[in-house]
Amino acid sequence: MLHSTVGSADCQPAAARTPLTACRSVLMVGTHLDGTGGIRAVVQGYVDGGLFERFDCVYVATHREGSTWVKLITALKAWLRVAVLLRRQPAPLVHVQTASRASFWRKSALCLMARLARRPYLLHVHGGDFAQFYATESGPIARRFIRYLLAQASLVIALSEQWRERLLGICPAATVEVLPNAVALPDSRALRRLQEREPTLLFLGELRRAKGTYDLVRALACIAERFPQVKLVCGGVGAIAEVRQLAAELGVSDRVICPGWLDPERKRVALAGASIFVLPSYAEGMPIALLEAMSWGLAVIATPVGGIPQLITHEVNGLLVAPGDIAGVAAAVERLLSDPALRDRLGAAARATVAAHFSLEAALERLGAIYRRFGIEARAKP
Repeated sequence: MLHSTVGSADCQPAAARTPLTACRSVLMVGTHLDGTGGIRAVVQGYVDGGLFERFDCVYVATHREGSTWVKLITALKAWLRVAVLLRRQPAPLVHVQTASRASFWRKSALCLMARLARRPYLLHVHGGDFAQFYATESGPIARRFIRYLLAQASLVIALSEQWRERLLGICPAATVEVLPNAVALPDSRALRRLQEREPTLLFLGELRRAKGTYDLVRALACIAERFPQVKLVCGGVGAIAEVRQLAAELGVSDRVICPGWLDPERKRVALAGASIFVLPSYAEGMPIALLEAMSWGLAVIATPVGGIPQLITHEVNGLLVAPGDIAGVAAAVERLLSDPALRDRLGAAARATVAAHFSLEAALERLGAIYRRFGIEARAKP
């Protein structure tokens, strides 16, 4: 666990600093909804689940994929719009959806703007790299500033109990609560397509080392001779060329398909056509892609990092393999391909887990309860 190295003003809780008035609306900031990534998926779930109809809530995109100029202009427009809304929107609570690195630095300006306007902000921390970002990628001044923003937040939202402990290790004075990610369950009629699927492994996420993408390609090569029909679909942006090159070097280029980012419809087709979902990450928050695969009744193979142990119990609703254990991933895939009954049992248990503990409706109720603690009431139903 990481520990704060200072205990003075930078880690003094918000409640002990500037008093804040009650709220009547929500000003949420995050990435553009036409982009990719976990934050986009979480916010899109809020939109689809009706959060913005239940509460007086405005969304401002601080980031959009594209050139450096596109990103800069988007950020500047967002800062200007937030500055205006902090004055015009009725008593807003600022809900900041952030990850690490550039995402955090972009949002830090908005947190400071909220403080200057005497408005409370929630810091909703996503992704699996925040501890590394703080401990090894930030200098002493940056770490002090990160602790300051965590402490000044009226509430920090973590995706799992493990991440709650990590964030408290960074700044013990922060107020941190857990709000797991969640997904909507697909209609049971859509699952009928799963009965006709060919042996296909599915990976969804950014193609990079930290996500275990290269390990997965190597694991596929280990079982290619025994399972000549199995294919691997890697849906996502990132190191597509490098993954294809590795597949060619290992002699499985005809088995590895990299279609790029999948829009919602193409993602549904990929999930419906997959046999096994594999996410051999080295670090995670609470991956939406894994929740989606579980909601589709897929047998899943993952690593016990971040919030994943909160989702997956080994041999009960999925299989867990240590990060970097290529032979272990290959063995888990081989086991599931060879045992359809086990695959179906784990898939059914995974879907039941999402239905019981990670449904979108339950998450919206918990988020709504947080909003109400700040004085924000839901709109009256027509």
